[in-house]
Amino acid sequence: MNRGLSETRERTAGRRVRSWHVAALVLVLAVGGLLLYAFWPVLTGREEATRPEDVQASAPPVAVEAVVVQPVDFPLRAEATGTLAPWRQTEISAEISGRVVERRVEEGDRVAAGQVLVVLDDEEARLALAEAEAALLKARSEYAVQLSQSGTAGIDSTRLAEARRAWQAAQEAYARGEIDEAALDAARQRYEALLLLSGAQREAVRRVVTGLAEAEQRVARARLQLNRTRIRAPFAGRVADLQVEVGRHVSPGQVLMRLLDDRRMKVEVDVLEADLVHIRPSAAAWVRLPALGDTVVAGVVHTVNPRIDPKTGAGRVTVAVPNPEGRLLAGMFAYVALETRTLPDRLVVPAEAVLVRQGRDLVFVIRNGRAQWTYVTTGPRSGDHVVLLDGVAPGDTVAVSGHHALAHDAPVEVTAVHPTFEVND
Repeated sequence: MNRGLSETRERTAGRRVRSWHVAALVLVLAVGGLLLYAFWPVLTGREEATRPEDVQASAPPVAVEAVVVQPVDFPLRAEATGTLAPWRQTEISAEISGRVVERRVEEGDRVAAGQVLVVLDDEEARLALAEAEAALLKARSEYAVQLSQSGTAGIDSTRLAEARRAWQAAQEAYARGEIDEAALDAARQRYEALLLLSGAQREAVRRVVTGLAEAEQRVARARLQLNRTRIRAPFAGRVADLQVEVGRHVSPGQVLMRLLDDRRMKVEVDVLEADLVHIRPSAAAWVRLPALGDTVVAGVVHTVNPRIDPKTGAGRVTVAVPNPEGRLLAGMFAYVALETRTLPDRLVVPAEAVLVRQGRDLVFVIRNGRAQWTYVTTGPRSGDHVVLLDGVAPGDTVAVSGHHALAHDAPVEVTAVHPTFEVND
């Protein structure tokens, strides 16, 4: 009897345990269902997609900045990076050896073309010039004596004319391939010999015989050496990389400084072939300089290298940049945008105006103080702007700042209206 009672109690306890489990399971399922129901719109994105119309009237307006969309001619751009370089530059070096007695410039100085930069000791050069001039005076005296003692030489004009015609005929025959080079040389030598014997060049012969011609050459060479003791600027520019001091002995070819023509600068950049084929000389370019607070300087495409590097698939483009104030320095890092082609009458907005929700592009159009959720189709992008193919119309006001957390029909206050697009953006 006791055994039967015990079994009965065990069965009753088992049923109670199973009933408690079932009740707990039902409770968990109920709570889970309520949570799933509450968060289902958030999980599926239907909360945004349904565009709730009921916005609390008491919610303060959100401050946004906007643009008014208008059709513009939209230039497409290729972007690259490079470093500024002077339009032209050269190393200034010594042409003769000597001791530096004067340096007339400092780094950063602007100099004119032909200005003296460095002076070398010229004592030896002046002595050489004086000797050459004395030898020239002697040669001129001898030449004058020879000239006063000489008679008038007769000129066989007939033979000389025949030799000249033969020389001209030989040149024409050689051009036609009728005679060889040896025959051409023979005709030339005969004409020159007769020309000398005829007396037509007797003055030149006397100058050589008396040493006058050689003396004149020595004077010219001595003057050239003296001039080389004054090292001058080959063009106007700015001095850089000075490497010479007064008292130092320099040798021919030794670099003394660098001269930069930086009134105009250039940037050489590599552009991919897909963009390079659309770039032409004189096309607009924009150079942004981080070192100058992201200052943007307008430039122009100067040259386009007609060769694409097969290893990189890019070609070189040289951009000219004005530098009238001298603020741009050689070696500055630069971001360069090059105009490739222009799309006329496009609706353009800053790229930051476009948001992505559930894989679709949208913007917020401001109407009557409220933000209207509007899906759009985007077109070509260039720089920080993008073309909108549909979804907006000319005159629409589109939010570009402060709009990332907006809901449809949320109240907004436009605090600033910016231009839709500017050429130097």
